[in-house]
Amino acid sequence: MAKGKIGKNARVSGLMSKVSDKDITVENDNSRGKVFVEVKKLLTEANIGFQNLSSSHPILINKGCFQQACSIAKSALAEGETSRYKVENEDASQVVLLENATKDPGKMVIRESPFSWYSAS
Repeated sequence: MAKGKIGKNARVSGLMSKVSDKDITVENDNSRGKVFVEVKKLLTEANIGFQNLSSSHPILINKGCFQQACSIAKSALAEGETSRYKVENEDASQVVLLENATKDPGKMVIRESPFSWYSAS
């Protein structure tokens, strides 16, 4: 191993544990993953059941809660002058939000599921 480099086992050996939480900064606060986590948190707070595997998969909303979930997501992401997303396509059971980015815009798909999931909490 070259001098001055941290090996792949640095975390295990304790070298990385010396960094406090306040020293860690997130380089990209506006990451797509963070946006999905925020939307999922808003849905959970509103007691809307959903299923989502990752930010690259659609958010499937429990049957009967779709309109409420869409209004929450659109108000959080697609309203206002400096909104991060815009509504690309909307119909009775699906909304597609497109990121306001010039390079490689991301999409968030919110779809109504034919099923209902029960909350784990």
